[in-house]
Amino acid sequence: MRRQLYILTLLFLTFGCEDKKTIDKTNNVDTFAVEEADTTEVYSDNVYKSDSVTIDIKNDNFNFFIVLTIGSQKREYDLTKLNIPTKTPCEIQWANNEFACMMTWWSQAQSRHIFIPTKRTNELIYLDKDIEETDSVNNNIVYIDSIYNDIDKVVFKVENLLTRKSKTLELIINEQNGIYPFYDKIVLTKNKLSMTTATEKKSIDIKEINNSL
Repeated sequence: MRRQLYILTLLFLTFGCEDKKTIDKTNNVDTFAVEEADTTEVYSDNVYKSDSVTIDIKNDNFNFFIVLTIGSQKREYDLTKLNIPTKTPCEIQWANNEFACMMTWWSQAQSRHIFIPTKRTNELIYLDKDIEETDSVNNNIVYIDSIYNDIDKVVFKVENLLTRKSKTLELIINEQNGIYPFYDKIVLTKNKLSMTTATEKKSIDIKEINNSL
């Protein structure tokens, strides 16, 4: 009798331990699955809305997407795949019937912008250049195109976003304007670009880059 009771006790303890292991394993898997799911965060912010155009920023674990809706047409731009640097894409700086301008990255005096189409026939424009001035009325932009430290020269380029025509303006770098971005004042109008440093002032006619508009 004692022997039978001893065997029953061993069986009870054995199966009890097996059941506990099973329960522990199940609980561990469930906890891991919940923790894994919590690491994924996707959310969207609306940054622009008009009668026919909506622009949203989608953040998928700090991978940013521009979601553009024009009428019934929807486009999505993956800024990571397009090699466009991002900090936190901010609000639309300006918008017209052709483009919306947004800054995506900045660091001290340097920055990067994208021009999001607000017209179906246009495409997103990104230049890997530091844009210094924009004209939202005429769709002209000015950016630093090249810096030549060996000959102390900086080349600025003014470009029209619609025609993609451009002209350049060169300035001398010296001890009086040797700090980036190498100028004191910039004035951009439909027909002229003027730039001033501590030692010189230059202007160029830009009517031709707006031709055919």
